[in-house]
Order: sequence, then C-alpha cells, then structure tokens
Amino acid sequence: MKGPVKPKHNPASRALQQSEADKTSRLRALRLAKEAQDREAAARIAAATPAKSARRRSREAGPPN
Repeated sequence: MKGPVKPKHNPASRALQQSEADKTSRLRALRLAKEAQDREAAARIAAATPAKSARRRSREAGPPN
C-alpha cells in the first residue's frame, strides 16, 4: 500500500496563500503600531493627571444605634 497522498499545490493557490500571508502580516503590524500608540497616549494622560491621595474616613465610628 502507498503512503498518504499529498495534494499538489498549483502556482495560483501558492500565490493566493502568499498574498493572504502578506495581508495578515500588514494587518498585524498596523494593529501592533496602534496598540503601542494607544499605550503611549494612556501613559501621557496618566502622567499629566495628579495622583489621587488615599483619603481616610473623616468621621469616626460611633456606637451602633
């Protein structure tokens, strides 16, 4: 008995696969760039706003009524 049959890829399907791979890598690069830009913007906003101080309760705990 023969081994498993391997499908032969024609040049058109290889070209299609390559174009899909190129498109995927371009979209990934764009997504990563946008995420980095968003992180930088969030860091700038966080640096610009003053840190909130921890506030303690101003009233003391009294006896239960």
